[in-house]
Amino acid sequence: MPSQSKKQQDDSIPIIGRARSSGRGRGQSTRGRSRGRGGPAPSASATTTEAAVSSPTPSPSVASSLSSVESLALQLEEKTNVSDTPQLVPSVVLTHFPSRPGFGQLGKPVTLYANHFKVKFNLTGDVYHYDVTFAENGRSFGNDGPPKALANKIMKTLMAELERHFPAVKVISDARKNIYAPRKLPFQQEEFKNLQLPDDEGKAKEFSAIVKEADPVAIRMQQLEELFAGRLNYTPYDALQALDVALRHSASKKFTVIGRNLFHGKGATSLGEGAELWFGYFQSLRATQNRLIVNLDLAATVFVEEMAVVDFVCKILSMRQMPTTLAKHQHSAFSKAIRGVKVNITHRPGVKRSYRVNGLSKESADKTFFANDDGQRMSVVQYFQKTYNIRLRYPNLPCVHVGAPQKKNYLPMEVCHIMAGQKCPCKVTDKEVANMIKFTCTPPDKRKRAIEQKFREAGFNTDSTLQAFGLDVDSRMVETTGRQLPPPTIEYSGGARESPRDGAWNMRGKRFNTPAQCKSWAVISMCDPKRCSLGEIQKFFKAVIAQMGQLGMRCPPTLPPILLKSSRDDSVRGMYQAAVKAAHQAFKTPPQIVWMINPMADAQTYGELKLMSDTEAGMGVVSQCMLSKHIPKCNPQYIANILMKVNEHKAGWEERYH
Repeated sequence: MPSQSKKQQDDSIPIIGRARSSGRGRGQSTRGRSRGRGGPAPSASATTTEAAVSSPTPSPSVASSLSSVESLALQLEEKTNVSDTPQLVPSVVLTHFPSRPGFGQLGKPVTLYANHFKVKFNLTGDVYHYDVTFAENGRSFGNDGPPKALANKIMKTLMAELERHFPAVKVISDARKNIYAPRKLPFQQEEFKNLQLPDDEGKAKEFSAIVKEADPVAIRMQQLEELFAGRLNYTPYDALQALDVALRHSASKKFTVIGRNLFHGKGATSLGEGAELWFGYFQSLRATQNRLIVNLDLAATVFVEEMAVVDFVCKILSMRQMPTTLAKHQHSAFSKAIRGVKVNITHRPGVKRSYRVNGLSKESADKTFFANDDGQRMSVVQYFQKTYNIRLRYPNLPCVHVGAPQKKNYLPMEVCHIMAGQKCPCKVTDKEVANMIKFTCTPPDKRKRAIEQKFREAGFNTDSTLQAFGLDVDSRMVETTGRQLPPPTIEYSGGARESPRDGAWNMRGKRFNTPAQCKSWAVISMCDPKRCSLGEIQKFFKAVIAQMGQLGMRCPPTLPPILLKSSRDDSVRGMYQAAVKAAHQAFKTPPQIVWMINPMADAQTYGELKLMSDTEAGMGVVSQCMLSKHIPKCNPQYIANILMKVNEHKAGWEERYH
């Protein structure tokens, strides 16, 4: 057991006048907060002034010149000075909050299930808070501490040491810099040395940790009872944070933790392009008006699929077999996709070594040279043949640049394997987003069952950590009463009205209440003319003109100028500028709307169009995107929906809601 560096502090020594903790959690404050979450208005008994304090009163001459508030403040000050029992929380609450005037009455009452689970809290004593600072080989990481992933690894090693030295105390951590325990540890400050971890190259690194009492070290759990009883006008975030850490402590050992979400790879679904969807749950402890609850919800995020890097190339580039070389655009796309991914090496049996990828080498493996230990210049292909007796199958492919970015460490793709359990480091593509929505969109009844399954996976009912901290989580969702409101009434031109059913209504034979006017317009097609021809576009906009007239909108009777993409190099900016010029020539006025037809959903193209129409073209130019698959169909319902959006942008609300 490590030696104690300071004399143990007596539990009875008070700490007076501390406003907040030095740890990450928010500490106690004697000032009322107007925005305290979950803090109900204090009861009348809690806001009584003179009766709430039994302390010496000032002399009559002094008291007569003081207001009631000043008199109370003086009494509190004297009470603090003479009392043998210091108080961290004032015995009276001076802030009055307006009470809720009542509850809504409209609509039909319905029973709802909320994804909240009641938490019973039975711990009557304090929870003890400790701050942790890490160092590597005696060098401190500074105020910000080590990177999050590294801090998590060091903390796990430290927690194992604490459990070994103090098996009778259930010690937990937030994986960064805070430690909590339901019993006080037998030291004020202690340094734990020789905490060893392997780095990305498999070499052992030595760390140390200093664990010291936070200021204050004791977190009063009684604050929560006072909060729910209405005697506290602020939310004790330090107490909530300690219990929140306790609730997720055991689960964090079984799942992959990302923020407040916990994931596991069971049942992962492939999204294509080397990505897979992992399912898990979001968890957070909250203080409501009169109790603690756990907010539990479904979560999903994108991870990188575990596979050989050569297979990852085929996934990213949508190729059935491994290419012998990479074109310039393929090199750029794959380098971007693999940047930040961690890989294991496979060419050294029995050696577990991992690296983080920085990108790709500019040249292929047979043209990437370096000086070996003897100072001899050789290529990566020659080095692997000579050192490992490995003849590379893909010498014309670039190498993977790994390790420290400033160092030139190159590995052939075929000896690298992507590690499991990695969150996708790059931006999720539009295709992946679409697949995520498809897999995560579930009806309420299935969502309820899935959340209840995640509750069982969390293992709250068998968690010894929760028992040590006096927590018990109810396995039933909270029931509450909601109100189903009647749908709004829609008013059309001429005073016609309609009440939607199931969120839908029919525009047939009706006109917009405030129809827009369009004097000049143009169309851009970013599609291959062979797949979306000029004739199909002209036919579609003839139907648009006819339906605009039926809805009361005014537009030129002639077709707008239609600009087709002539080559792959045609940019949105160039096409847009040409469309503005063509509309001005055709209608003698700048366009009020520019339509763009895309072959598929593309966030980048969409963003470029909005940037041009909202900024560079001047305010007031509406832009509307459409997918080419809708053009040949000329569906009246689709056209009506598009025109509702256009009319809203041009004329404000297309219907008036009541």
